[in-house]
Amino acid sequence: MKDADCLYCRNPVTASKHHLRKRHLRFAIYYKDSAIGKFSIPCYCSDGGHGRSHWHCPMCAKILQRTKDFKIHITNHGVEMTDKSTVELQPTMVLSENQQTDNEDKTPGNKSACQKCGIFFTTTSNLRRHERLQHGQDQQPMLCVDAKNAIYVTPKDLHGPRVPIHIRKSFTLQILLCELEECWDFMKALAQSGNPGKECRHLVRTNHAQHYVPPPPLSISSLEEMSHKHLLSASEKHACQEMNSRACLEGVDCVYPIFWGKHDLSERCVYFSVYTDLKDKWCQFGRTRVSFDTKSGSWKCLCEHKRIPCIHKRLSMWWLFQEHPKLLQNPLDVHAERVDVLEEVVMDKMSPDGDDLC
Repeated sequence: MKDADCLYCRNPVTASKHHLRKRHLRFAIYYKDSAIGKFSIPCYCSDGGHGRSHWHCPMCAKILQRTKDFKIHITNHGVEMTDKSTVELQPTMVLSENQQTDNEDKTPGNKSACQKCGIFFTTTSNLRRHERLQHGQDQQPMLCVDAKNAIYVTPKDLHGPRVPIHIRKSFTLQILLCELEECWDFMKALAQSGNPGKECRHLVRTNHAQHYVPPPPLSISSLEEMSHKHLLSASEKHACQEMNSRACLEGVDCVYPIFWGKHDLSERCVYFSVYTDLKDKWCQFGRTRVSFDTKSGSWKCLCEHKRIPCIHKRLSMWWLFQEHPKLLQNPLDVHAERVDVLEEVVMDKMSPDGDDLC
């Protein structure tokens, strides 16, 4: 395009490499379409109106004004959002490297660059604030726990205990649901104001969700071992077997473990997404959340306020006993009616011939 006007600007501007890098390429959005690396750049042509930057959808004729809306829109076309470092576009990568070199040459020595988008900031605090506000959503893990029903788990909040919540998102099934009422109200208000495609912050994270990885299945032999060690009553053992069989018939995982420690978050609590075979306020998508505190040995489940026998904690304990028995420092909840069971477990552990739980 040497000596030609830029096709992406309203006013005549020579389409030099410097102009393209500074005005357009530095703000490019990268994605993969059918495993082919591509990118889109902001445009300033007359189609956008008022001379502001806008985005042309490469799949349809729609024009979008906001970058966030454009990302959501092209994701609905089935593309996968990526970082520019993962896109195999050699000419583009060369331009990006040249752009970075030019910026470094023109920038005073004390400025810091964002690793995600390359924007420079004069202070570290401004850089951290930018990373938290603009890229904080991408840093939160998003795991698929049920590929059949398109159910995911992600931390509810950006700070404090990363308590997971369930969401459902599937364009094939035409489902966009978050189990938090505040998110329902947020999306409902936006739909009434003429923006029905807007998603809550948890649903947006599915753009960076990890592929479904099935956990180790529950083994009957480990359940028999728990029963032999008096960690389960006969009725609890039967209930666990029955619930696991129902989940297998549905083609889903009965227990899906969530270890945030693998994502550089706190390792104290281990969470589980557990199949319930129910649809209620505490298990809207047929799954509930169970948590296990590895320091105190306490278990919690969302169904406790319903005053029903909690089989979900026993199912989670079954999986943990099978895969990570050393984490079970105090696997049982202490109840008066089960003191005899606890005494048997203690005697079994103290016996020279007894098997150690860990």
